[in-house]
Amino acid sequence: MGVAMAQNGIVKCTGPDIGKILHTMRFFGPGYRYLIAGYPPFLKHLMDAAESEGFPFDEYTMEGLVGGEGMSEGLRDYLLRHFKTVFSGFGATDLEIGIAGETPLAIAIRRLCRDRADVREKLFGTDSRLPMLFQYNPLMHYIEANDNRELVFTISRGSLLSPRIRYNVHDEGGVARFDKVAQLLAEAGIDMEELKKSAGSGNLRLPFLWIYGRRDYTISVMGANIYPEDIEQCLYAEPALARITHSFCLSLAEREDASVRPRFVFEVDTEPTEELLTTYREAMLHRLVDLNADFREAWKEYPETLVPEIQLYRVGEGPFAGDKDKIKQTRFLKAS
Repeated sequence: MGVAMAQNGIVKCTGPDIGKILHTMRFFGPGYRYLIAGYPPFLKHLMDAAESEGFPFDEYTMEGLVGGEGMSEGLRDYLLRHFKTVFSGFGATDLEIGIAGETPLAIAIRRLCRDRADVREKLFGTDSRLPMLFQYNPLMHYIEANDNRELVFTISRGSLLSPRIRYNVHDEGGVARFDKVAQLLAEAGIDMEELKKSAGSGNLRLPFLWIYGRRDYTISVMGANIYPEDIEQCLYAEPALARITHSFCLSLAEREDASVRPRFVFEVDTEPTEELLTTYREAMLHRLVDLNADFREAWKEYPETLVPEIQLYRVGEGPFAGDKDKIKQTRFLKAS
């Protein structure tokens, strides 16, 4: 990324060092426009740390470029309090970094799907998750979805030393032509051309690619699948909890009587208390029942089994101790 971006401006590769980033911005001052790239949660950590130091955000113009994992619209809203724009890109280490990217139109459609369940179901089916939505150049990448809804990629240009043909990275999602998406939106009462104008989008009729994430990052209890994307949406629907949460992961809690219930583990930058545990438990349960149809149906039949077990740890403690030198957070723990 650093080499690629150096063709377009001044680049400083700080790594995930919040102190260096803020020092760099103070050193160069507010006269520049700053593009900060990183994993979505890292931009949140950066912003929270800067706020705690009283960083003068109002004097700076900052844009965010994220990737490596999905991002909820709640997190985008959180970042847009100080970032002018936040765009995400899609790539894979074993393919290439620039396969697809968010456009103003893609973001407008995704935010519409967040606010209207009927539009989300029309485009993506009955899955409760809101996928990342990108557009891509079909002359460079041929993308298919197999019977398991896993995306299969073929890089269709000859300039690579190691080409990939029908390569499966086990990301779950789908693809659709531009006109097909426009048709589905029209069936939901949405005019694509009007949406383009309101989003300030250009006229490229590029196909769409949507991605839920890796298939193996799921826990299942009583037939209800719970995904990291679900927990992120629940978390950012609770601003007070989002503010103090550094990271989270999912697991299953197996009890002595062999019963199993969902376990959500949160890394927080405040002292864990029983009151805070209760707040997380009630908030996550309420939001999951509202968000996840599978969970809602299971809750009607097995409420005593679906109450999540919540664990809270201070930053860098417990299962998060190994995250100190990692830039990508762990989202799944083995059952215990």
